[in-house]
Amino acid sequence: RAMPKEALSGSESAAVAALKQRLSGFETEEGRLSGLDMTVRPTDVFVVTTPKAGTTWLQQIAHQLRTRGSMEFEEISQVVPWVELAFDQGQDLAAEQVAEPRLFKTHAWRGYCPKGGKYIVVVRDPHE
Repeated sequence: RAMPKEALSGSESAAVAALKQRLSGFETEEGRLSGLDMTVRPTDVFVVTTPKAGTTWLQQIAHQLRTRGSMEFEEISQVVPWVELAFDQGQDLAAEQVAEPRLFKTHAWRGYCPKGGKYIVVVRDPHE
């Protein structure tokens, strides 16, 4: 599970290669691998986006829907853990959350995204 820096390939555009390189130092390898190997429940929901594609907005919407509007948190990743950073932040991805279904954020590419749950995928025009 070599994502993202290690997944560089010679056939990618310079922009994609630059993005992967920039993201590669954002989390520790141990934390990223731990998160991506999490045990997924069939009811888990993943908010899957590229960076800067409305991730926080979608996390807020999904959390509001599952809690009927609760704002009892200081930062959204306290209630919707970021898979790749949870280990480094001391969050237990196996733990129960404030409501069901459990929600998770990830910027992992499809081949690396934890398997077995449900997925809300956001895409955007990279030229905007």
